[in-house]
Formats: sequence, structure tokens, C-alpha cells
Amino acid sequence: MSETYISSDLKGSLQPINGRGFYTFLFIYFIILLIPAYWLNVYESTDARYSEIAREMLRSGNFMEPYYNGIKHFHKPPFTYWITALGLQIFGINGLGARFFSAVFAVLTLIYTRKTAYVLTGDRDKADVSVLVLASSLLFIVVGRVVSTDIFLTFFSISALYYIFSQMYVSRSILNAVMAGLMIGLGFLTKGPIIFLFTLLPFITAKIFDKGHRKVFSFREILAGLLVFAVVALPWYLYVVSVNEGLLRYFLYDQTVERVADSSRFGRNKPFYFFPFVFLVTLFPFVHLFFKDMKKPSGLKPGWTMYLYVLMPFIVFELSASKLANYILPFYPAAAIIIASRMRRAPSATVVEYVFMIISFALIPTPFIVKFMRVDALPIALAATALFALTGYCVYKKVFIKRYLLAVTGYLLMLSLVINFALILSNDHFKGYENTVNDIKKFDPASEYPVVLFMMSAPSVSFYFDDVKPVMFGMKRETNFQTEAEISAYYRNTPEGVAEYLRSLDEYIIITSEKKMPLLKDYTKSICGIISHRAKDKVVLFCRNY
Repeated sequence: MSETYISSDLKGSLQPINGRGFYTFLFIYFIILLIPAYWLNVYESTDARYSEIAREMLRSGNFMEPYYNGIKHFHKPPFTYWITALGLQIFGINGLGARFFSAVFAVLTLIYTRKTAYVLTGDRDKADVSVLVLASSLLFIVVGRVVSTDIFLTFFSISALYYIFSQMYVSRSILNAVMAGLMIGLGFLTKGPIIFLFTLLPFITAKIFDKGHRKVFSFREILAGLLVFAVVALPWYLYVVSVNEGLLRYFLYDQTVERVADSSRFGRNKPFYFFPFVFLVTLFPFVHLFFKDMKKPSGLKPGWTMYLYVLMPFIVFELSASKLANYILPFYPAAAIIIASRMRRAPSATVVEYVFMIISFALIPTPFIVKFMRVDALPIALAATALFALTGYCVYKKVFIKRYLLAVTGYLLMLSLVINFALILSNDHFKGYENTVNDIKKFDPASEYPVVLFMMSAPSVSFYFDDVKPVMFGMKRETNFQTEAEISAYYRNTPEGVAEYLRSLDEYIIITSEKKMPLLKDYTKSICGIISHRAKDKVVLFCRNY
């Protein structure tokens, strides 16, 4: 595709980024995403779970069967574990290693959003605007720093759409079919059939309404795409199903049907307005443009059918019983492109003032929250005050009018940094166990005593020890793919099993909570003393049986 610059009515008003400035922006964005990565705990449960599974893969050398705290775990396909394990291999067992490739794929998503927007609009400025809209989304900023499947799925979704739209509007080529099949295959290897919701479902639905969506690929091209998809996506599934009895039903029913139909199964039931609320808040202050001229949108080659790439997955997730905010992130690039196509000029000075004052109000409670957590609030208070003062100065000098889009993106990134450093100072009061593990290592530098978790599940403990630690009465685990003998060293969930395990130890270290600590006496005859007590759910005891 020729990328000849086409001027637009955005020039001179919003001043989007062009040329080398775009790659400078991406580099700065990448660095800002990574700045807190090393110091932030890998938090329970998602962050820690994916990090620990990747660590166990790396240490065991078994990259085909995911293990979570010593037990086979087939909730997700392995791509996220593989790429996270690569980060751990490069940077070590720490937050930076776990999160590095999440930030990399966030930047790759921005690149492909720009490429796709240019295909759909033919306008370089609007393509740049779509990047800034997506980059400033709070949901995108948050997920770009988290170890989970969603940032990877977002990349594979928008890159697949890029090749599909290139086939439709640029030039027909079997390479587009091959690359679309590759990206959908990698998406399938990341989160299973969910990738179809963001790619094939809206594409096929759009065929009903839009001639441009019909006869996009020839029969030969479809076969090529399907072949690449099959080669990439299916071998892992075929292997694990062949060596684990009952796994096929587990994939087709437990991890697909029940996630949609049974909210109690995964504890992610939310009210009907949850996803609309997330969408409206996390695309502020641009979200209103998404609803502008919906019936007769101008500037987009697919016309109104582009909305199907947001609405189709949105409807499916809205009907689903299982709801998490990051589920809807993969359609944010499409939403950002729609918003960019509607943007003509920067808002008035008064609107800009209101936008930034509303955003900056998020800073006000930060120091008080940190103080409530009983840690030093002064650094965060100073950072929040400085950012708040800078906001007032920039509003007064009308700086944000001159560079509105960059100002919104930069400001929200700085706001996220302040919040993340507040979390770092408050690590002990959130679900992260790095400091607790460090306390245990100081008490037992030679690792002489076994460490056990009692009535809690915290895979970050195993992650920071770089060794699987057994769990007594943890969360309910799916143990049907292993024998009891295989899991007994890592997991006990019956009173008899817990008592047997704890009474077999002469001296040991146990991690539990204040509430559960008195219950220990029911399962072991031990004399215990506290060696670390950082929060209500982070009590560490050294125990001797008598």
C-alpha cells in the first residue's frame, strides 16, 4: 500500500504526531509502561497466576502442559505462558521479567492500530489520532502493565483485522490470507475461540449488510489461511488432549459453555451495566465521539458496519455470566479508529479546562489512601501535588489546547505512574507477597525449613521463592488430570490430608492470615511464633511439632 500523505481537516487543530515523532512517542510510551514493572509486586490473582505458571514452565522445561502451583492447569492455551517465560529467562524471576512482553505487545498494538486506521481512512493524521485515543485509554494503560492474556489477544485481533481490511481496500493477495490465518491462529493459542468474537464474527456478520465484505478472499486464499491457522493453533491442543483423558470435554464445556452460562463457576458475575460503565469511563474524554453520526459515518471505508467490530463482541460479553473489565479490551483499537474518524478539531478552551480538572481530581485522594495504608505518604503527596499544580498552570497557559491529544495521553500516563508508585509504597497492603517472602529469606537464609500456605492461595509466594510451595485448604483446584499421589506434595484440601501433612513436619514456616491463624491448632500439635506480620492476610509463623 502506498502511504502517501493525505492532508486532513485535523491539521493545524489537533496536531497529531507524524514521521519520526510517532516512533519517539512509542519509545517514551514503552518506557513509561515499564518504569514501575520491577518494583510492583506480581499481584494476586491474575498477575501472580500467569507469572507463576510461566516460571514453572521455565524451571521444569515442560512447555506443553501448564502447571499452576504443581497442578496441571488448562484454563488457557500456552502462548501467554511461553512469552512470559521468555521474559523471565531474559530479566529474571521478577516483575520486570513477567511484564516486559506485555508492554512490548501494547506498543505493537498501537503500531497495528495506526496501520489499520490508515487502511480504513486513507488519512495519516486520523491514523495518528487513533493511536493517541487508544494509548490514552485507562484500560489499555492498565492491561499493558499486567501479566494476562488480554494485551496479547488485543494485538492478534487488530493485526488480523489489518490483513483482512488490506485485502478489502488495498490489494488482493494470498499473503493477506496467510497473515490473517497466522494472527487468528496465535490468538487461538492465546485465549481459544474468543479470538473469533473480535475478528470472524463481525466480519461474517458485516457480509449481510456491506458488499465490500463479500467475496473478499478466494477459495484458494481461504484454504491457505485455514491451513496456516491449523498448523499454528491446533498441534498444542491435539497433544494435550491426547495425553490427558477428559481434557477435550473440559475445553469444549467447562472453559467455553460454563464461562458464558455459569457466573458462580468463576466468581465473575457483574451487573448488566458493568461493561457499558467500563467502556464509557476508560475511553474518557473521547468516548462521546464513538456515538457521533453512527447512522451515516463519514471517513470510514466500511461505513457503519465498522461498528460491528465493537458491537458484536460487546453483545456477546454483555450476555455472558462471566465479566471482567479486560475482556472487552480487544475491540478498543476498532473503537479508537471510529473515534479518530469522527474527530475534527480540538474542543473549546472551556471544555479542555473541565476535562483536565476532572482527570486531575483522581490525584486528590491518592496521598490519603497511601497514608491510610500506614506507609510514608510524603513522596506520593508531593508527586500528586506537583502534577495537580502543573495541570492548573497548563490550563491557565492554554498549553493543552495547542497539543490536546498528546496532552491527554501524557497526562493520563503520568497519572498512572503516580498511582503505580502509590501501589509500590503500599505493596504490603495489597495482594502481593514479595516483602513477606524476603522476611522469610532473612529468617531462614539457607532455606532449611519447608514453607507452607494455610487456608489461602498465593502463587506469588512460589514465584518469589522460585520454588513451588504447598497449599493447605487453598482455593478449589481441578485435580482430575493427575493422581492424588502426584498432587499430594503440593495441595491438601481435606482435614485428614492437611493434618497428616503438617504433623509429618518437625519444623516448618507457615503463611496464613490473622483470621485463620487460630485454626492451626485443629490440624497440628505445634508451638508457633510470629516471624513476620505485614498485614492481616500476611502472617508468617515458625512452628515446631511436639
